[in-house]
Amino acid sequence: MIAVLITIVVSFLVSSLFGYLTHKMLHRKWSGFLYRKHIRHHFSLYPPHDFISDVYRSAGKDNTFIVFLILAIPLILLPIILAIAGIISIACMIAALIVFAIIGGMHDYLHDSFHIRNHWLYRVPIIKNYFAKLVDLHYLHHKKVFYNLGIFSFFWDRVFGTFRKE
Repeated sequence: MIAVLITIVVSFLVSSLFGYLTHKMLHRKWSGFLYRKHIRHHFSLYPPHDFISDVYRSAGKDNTFIVFLILAIPLILLPIILAIAGIISIACMIAALIVFAIIGGMHDYLHDSFHIRNHWLYRVPIIKNYFAKLVDLHYLHHKKVFYNLGIFSFFWDRVFGTFRKE
């Protein structure tokens, strides 16, 4: 049981670091076509002066979710390989894969939600203030693209000095 709890914490840290670093890479011109695909979201679909819409404006074929998924293949394979090699238990492998799926799904869903006017998450009493804070931090990311690269956790932004409140 302790091993599974440790796996959950480590998986969260690893998957959130993966998301942070991948997002940071997408904001660097050296990432080429990936940069161009991602920057479209920032400057064409959701520039700071038009950050919110009634429905999500999808990037279509330029959607970077697919990029995240492809780049995550080694991350997804790692616990499977470790379990096959007998280094971690099947329970730890399953826990890691569940955490990766939850974190990935939350990142994708929350990110899109930040751009929708009057999203239903604003009406959930227990999280509405937290959601509004996340939207504000993401808006700041659209104004200053090298900051607030996290989506719902800004732990790595704080570690690497890219967190901004204002």
